[in-house]
Amino acid sequence: MAEHEKLPEEGEWFDLMPVEKKLILWSVGLGIALLGILVWVSYTLVPIQH
Repeated sequence: MAEHEKLPEEGEWFDLMPVEKKLILWSVGLGIALLGILVWVSYTLVPIQH
């Protein structure tokens, strides 16, 4: 029978794997870049009316 890995208890901290850290950083970076592009497009294509 294969050994089961122990799951962390509630409130217990464990380190992320390097690939998980890289995915988180890419996701946050992509989100910020896309928000910036959205703001730029909205200011460029949609004139502000007073």
